[in-house]
Amino acid sequence: MSIAAVFLVASSLFVGVSDRCVTPDSVNVQSYYSEALVQAGHVPVIIPRTDDTNALKAVVSRLDVLLLPGGEDVNPARYGAERSPALGRVNLERDAFEFAILDAAKSRRLPVFGICRGVQMINVYFGGTLWQDLPSEFVPPAGATKLHTGAFPWPYEGAATNPPAHTVSAVAGSRLAAIVGTEPLQVNSHHHQAVKDVAPGFRISAYAPDGVPEAIESDDYPAAGVQFHPETLVARAKDPRFDRERLVAIFKRLDELVGAKPRQ
Repeated sequence: MSIAAVFLVASSLFVGVSDRCVTPDSVNVQSYYSEALVQAGHVPVIIPRTDDTNALKAVVSRLDVLLLPGGEDVNPARYGAERSPALGRVNLERDAFEFAILDAAKSRRLPVFGICRGVQMINVYFGGTLWQDLPSEFVPPAGATKLHTGAFPWPYEGAATNPPAHTVSAVAGSRLAAIVGTEPLQVNSHHHQAVKDVAPGFRISAYAPDGVPEAIESDDYPAAGVQFHPETLVARAKDPRFDRERLVAIFKRLDELVGAKPRQ
């Protein structure tokens, strides 16, 4: 489906994808996100970094959903923690930009969706904390095998076509479960951080088999996020390990997943 064709779909959402703030002189959003949104029938809108709060408010006023993509570690100072020796690269400019755009989104109660770093940022913004390094900090429950044992560089060769993977299971009664079901879903895995203390008003909506939270959602604010990367699997991956239909549903039913009010 082309970008132009999306405008003919009545159920299209205008989904803003935030700039990754790679350099001051560029706007950077990985194409996986726009491709996955287009395949789901939505209109991706790239949001460049700006310090102009009025401009951000104007942008979000025209969106249906804000999407925060994956990337670097979140600065632990944002959630009042000391820096771990195992902390990866942080991007202070991006942290500040995403907090500013979340402020703009919150001012009009715009629904928010996060992927990988994005779900971590949502959790931190609303008052939660993170495991800074799962391999060195997270202890699985008794009898569970530890799955998150190393950090994967992103992007890396083979990320779309042969990613490391494990299953996740959506929690019964969650919005995510209503979309993908509660049967284990095979997903890709690139992260060494994850949600630790869940933000007030949020709940964990999926776990990996080793107990690591893999999704959250809120009933107090229209927001949700996943720790894995469904966009790469929807956009490019043809690996039979992954149930593409269930993964595409995450994007097709994005308004339902984030708990948005039905549009008039």
